Amino acid sequence: MASQAAPNFKGSLRLGSYLRKLRAGYGYSLRRVEERARAEGGELDNSQLSRYEKGICYPSFDKLRILASVFNVSIQSFSDVVDLESYEEFKPETGQPERLIELGRAAMQDGENGKAFAYFERATEILLDSSPDAERQEMLVRSRINQATALSRVGKLALAEQELRYALRDARSINPQLRARALLVLANIHADQGDNFLSEIEAERAFRLALDASLDRLAAMALHTQARSDQGQPAAAIERYRKSAKLYADCGEEYEAIRIRINIGSCYVALGKMREGIRILRESLDEARAGGHRRLESFAWSSLGEAYFRQSDHDRARKCFRESDALAVYNNEKQPDLLFFNAYYEWTMAIAEQNPTREKIAFGRLKALRSCLERKFIEVEAFDEYVERGPYDA
Repeated sequence: MASQAAPNFKGSLRLGSYLRKLRAGYGYSLRRVEERARAEGGELDNSQLSRYEKGICYPSFDKLRILASVFNVSIQSFSDVVDLESYEEFKPETGQPERLIELGRAAMQDGENGKAFAYFERATEILLDSSPDAERQEMLVRSRINQATALSRVGKLALAEQELRYALRDARSINPQLRARALLVLANIHADQGDNFLSEIEAERAFRLALDASLDRLAAMALHTQARSDQGQPAAAIERYRKSAKLYADCGEEYEAIRIRINIGSCYVALGKMREGIRILRESLDEARAGGHRRLESFAWSSLGEAYFRQSDHDRARKCFRESDALAVYNNEKQPDLLFFNAYYEWTMAIAEQNPTREKIAFGRLKALRSCLERKFIEVEAFDEYVERGPYDA
């Protein structure tokens, strides 16, 4: 856990609030949590839990382990909650929920996902404290879905999944558009966690909901998500990506259309059609830059770097990864998935070139980034397998 060392002598108001929310969700009293802890083979005094919830002190690792078992959450989720305190500075004191949601979506488009999370969280809090009429209830579901999306983009997948469970519970009696959106975000989270089977099922459900309601944008998103499950079969993925891209274009979704084209370019590269793949990636890079889409520009550079790596053109690949790195850190917010991807190929190239200094530097970056990365992709799995095989002796 990244945040467990320092807080032993200092509480966390955010963690305390999270513990209260978990306890309220189960309908437990403080005394009941104490009893459940004992049944799980641990000791947790109800007065201790009260102090944790008030932010007076921070639980030890053993106490967090007990609480994780009682509330059926991962220990990592507690660390993730504390990590979110770094976005408190962006959180408005108050505001109209509609406006806060607009500001959050604009921040997310600019790649400022931590700031977006802060806006969405405040909107959600205000809506939870307001009268639960139908309009406000629908807005609450939208805010929670957006909040989950922002959480997934800052790498807090478990917390994002919890938020989506709340959204889906509240969306049962609301329009199919919101149910489809929540299912799609959940499908993407499961894909990021490496569960492509579950992701495919959820994306298919969302696709059917979108088709029945003639929601072209959501149908495009569902096809996009399904194409991710086909990444091991690039030709099949390209077909789905193209269908998705056409729907996005018809809806005027420039950002998503560019993201799709980057994925298509990478699929051509995977098929060995380098010239076509690099051409598409170059065009997508120009479109992302012209649109001011910083994360997409970084993503395109990373994809180009991988293409040149496959051609054994390490000089060009390295330049691409460094361009991506420069874009992947913005306003003190990092894109850990892109940074990890880039560092992985820097590490691989250093090994191939027998450059131990670069190899050690890249390996150190990978270890640091891995600790804050929940998302799984091929490079993450390859690195994990390497580490599991034994000590690193470079």
